[in-house]
Amino acid sequence: MKNLFIDSNIWLSLYHFTNDDLAQFSKLKDMVNKSIRLFVPQQVYDEITRNREAKLKDALKSFDIKAFCFPAFCKGYPEFETVKNAYNDFMNKANTWKKRIDADIETHHLPADETITQIFETVWLIPCQDYVDKAYMRYRIGNPPGKDNKYGDAINWECLLANVPNGEDLYFISADKDYCSDITDGRIKDFLRLEWRNVKGSEIHYYKNLVPFLTENISNIKLETETEKQRLIDQLSNSGNFQSTHATIAMLKMFSGWTEDQIEKLCTIAEDNTQVSWILKDPDVFEFYSHILSEKNVESLPDSAAKRILEELCYSDSQDEQNNAKADTDHELEEYFKH
Repeated sequence: MKNLFIDSNIWLSLYHFTNDDLAQFSKLKDMVNKSIRLFVPQQVYDEITRNREAKLKDALKSFDIKAFCFPAFCKGYPEFETVKNAYNDFMNKANTWKKRIDADIETHHLPADETITQIFETVWLIPCQDYVDKAYMRYRIGNPPGKDNKYGDAINWECLLANVPNGEDLYFISADKDYCSDITDGRIKDFLRLEWRNVKGSEIHYYKNLVPFLTENISNIKLETETEKQRLIDQLSNSGNFQSTHATIAMLKMFSGWTEDQIEKLCTIAEDNTQVSWILKDPDVFEFYSHILSEKNVESLPDSAAKRILEELCYSDSQDEQNNAKADTDHELEEYFKH
């Protein structure tokens, strides 16, 4: 599992214009706690929350749509009405879109907000109060990182020194010049690299944005992920009791991107292993199989385990609806006859 730190400036770039688009962070989301251990100091979370509005305000300056006026002489051309109508239609759509964006900014429902929240809710925010004094002394004596009478970066650095396991490499992503070598672009400062090596007995790998990290490591990460998926599929196949089934399903639910072969294998297990089939209607098991089969259509599927399990899930869902409807009717009748 790779240890990863992403600085607040990379997270905040999601509210601005960046190469690290949401699709890249979605890739990361699927890897956290599986093949990536993400370290998030409370300081990073606070910096994101503190600077969100300023980043959005700056980005919105480039999104301001100026009203356009047609000079009087334009009206004498046959194209005038066509262009004016197209312009008015565009402005109406743009203003409607802008209102939706403004509402999402207010309620913290921007796609960037949701991506960050989905990742952060799966990780532990590391408390930083114990590292403030060390960071302050670090800044006072002139050791990087830090600038302009601010030592938030130093707090993050001390936090990582204390919490990343000794002997394990750290993958470090930041666009902050405080970390970057003055000589070699794309390399961490020598002082920090040597300090990390001396204190932790490992290496630190520096990137200025998320994309190069994923490009260099995603093949190995995907391989690790697929290996872990296969291990859990085998574990479910060999499950000998209901407790083991529930535990394995909980781990399987953490993954996405299932292949057709994997789905078929999981459905075959649900048919053949009674420790799965007998509790298929249990909420967690039902939810997992419903999710991996959610894009399948019963009529279009060939005869297969996936088709049979999907039919069973649909039948169970239909029965539940009928039972709920009957319960509602019985309750209404009961209330009627009471009066």
